[in-house]
Amino acid sequence: MKSTEAESEKILSLIERLNGNEHTSEDELTSFISLTLSDCKVPQLPNADVAYSYEDFDGVARKAEVQLNIIFKILDYIQRERENARRFSPTLIRNTLVCCFLAACEYAEEHWEWSDHRTAQVSMKVVEKVCTLHGCCSVKEFLTCKGHQNCGTSTEDGHIKYILQKLSEVLIKSTWRSSPGLKMSYWRILHYLDNDTLGDQLAYLLPPALFIVDDWEQKNKILGIECLQFILDHTPGAELRWYGRAAVMYDALKALIHSREPEVLEVLYPAITQVARIIDADPANSGSLNKDSSCDILLEQLLREMAHEQKLSLRAVYAAALPPVLSAMGILTLRWSKDLMNVCTDYLATADGPSATDRLHILKALQAYVRECWPRVYVEAEDILKMLVRLIYDVTLEDAGLDAETIEVVCKECERVMGLLHAAAPTTTRQLCLGLCSLAVHPCCQHWLHRLMLVTSTHI
Repeated sequence: MKSTEAESEKILSLIERLNGNEHTSEDELTSFISLTLSDCKVPQLPNADVAYSYEDFDGVARKAEVQLNIIFKILDYIQRERENARRFSPTLIRNTLVCCFLAACEYAEEHWEWSDHRTAQVSMKVVEKVCTLHGCCSVKEFLTCKGHQNCGTSTEDGHIKYILQKLSEVLIKSTWRSSPGLKMSYWRILHYLDNDTLGDQLAYLLPPALFIVDDWEQKNKILGIECLQFILDHTPGAELRWYGRAAVMYDALKALIHSREPEVLEVLYPAITQVARIIDADPANSGSLNKDSSCDILLEQLLREMAHEQKLSLRAVYAAALPPVLSAMGILTLRWSKDLMNVCTDYLATADGPSATDRLHILKALQAYVRECWPRVYVEAEDILKMLVRLIYDVTLEDAGLDAETIEVVCKECERVMGLLHAAAPTTTRQLCLGLCSLAVHPCCQHWLHRLMLVTSTHI
C-alpha cells in the first residue's frame, strides 16, 4: 500500500514538472514512462479458458484514459524540449515512440470490451503525437519510412520491424489468450500495412494469425481468419508460396471446414478459396491434372456438405461459397459435374425466402460452371435448361412469396445462364429450346420463358 502511494506521489510530482519548465533527466523520464506504460496495459485475464466479457474489464477504460493522457503529456514534453534544442538519446526516443504506440493500439477501437469512446479518442491523440515526434504525417509513414535526422528518429526501414519484434515477445502461443489487448494491437497494426510493406514482415505477422485461428472460441476463429484474409489480399501469391507459407495457411483453414458455425464459415470460404488458388497456381504444377489439388479437395468437401445440409443458415453460406470455388477450380470442375448438377437442382428447387438469395448464388454458380467448362458443357445442357425452366415456373407462381422486383432479378440471372450456355453450345441449346414457348403454364411464366427463348436467337 505504501509502495502504491509513493508511486502515485512520484507520478503527480513528475506531471507537475512536465507541465512546467523544470528539467527532467533522461533516467527520470525513462522511469516515468515505464511506470505509466505498465499501468496503461490491458490487464491479463485470470482464467484464459473462459470467454471474457465487458464485466471482466470494469473500470479499465477510465483508468486507461488517465494513463494515455499522461503518455500524451510525456510526448508533448519531449516535443517542447526538442523545440528548445534539447537532444535526447536515439534509444530513448525510439523506445518511447514504439512503446507508446503499442500502448495506444490496445485501446484504438471503442467497441472493444476494455475501451470506450473517450479512451479511443485519447488513443488516437497519442498515435498522432507519436507520428509528429517522428516527423511524419501518417501512421504508415511512421511504420515504414525513415524519420527525419534532425528529429533523432531516423531508421533504415521505419519502426515496423522493431514494433513487431516487441509485440512478438509478448504475443506468444502459450499465453495470448490471457492478454486480449495484445491480439487486438496485432490486428490494428496489421491493418496499418499495405502491399508494399506487409510481405517483408510475414515472419512476424503470420504466426499470430495462425494460432488465433486455432482456437475454440468463435470470435477468435473469425478474427484469425480475417487477419489471414488481410494477409492474402495484400501479399503477392508468389511470396506466400515461399517457405510453404501458403500451404501452412491452407492447413490451418482446412481444419475449420467441418465447422457448424455459419459465422465462421462465412469468412472461412473466401479465405481458403483464395489460398487454394494461390497454391494451385504454383508454376511447378503447371500442366498437372492432380486430383489432390487444393481446389479439388475444397470443391469435393463443399459439394458433400451441400448435398446433405438441411440447416438454412448453413445452406446460405455454402451457396454463397460455391461460385468462387468453381471459378478457382476452372475446367477441372468437370470432374464433379454430376454432383454439382444434383446440388444445384436441389437448391434451385428449394424456396429460401423473399430475397431468393440462395437461388441467385446457385445461378451464379451455374454461370461460373458454363464459363469455365464450356468445351464440355453441352453434356449437361439439358439438365441446366430443366433447372432454369422449373425455377422460372416456381418463382412466378402467385403464392411463391416473391415480389415483382425479385422475380425479375432471378429471371434475368436465368437469362445470363442461358446466354452463356448458348454461346458455348449453340446447336444443342437451340434444339433443347424447341417447343419451350408452347408449354401450358401461367401467363407470367410464359412471358419469362419467351424471353429465355429470345436469348438463343439474339446471342451469336
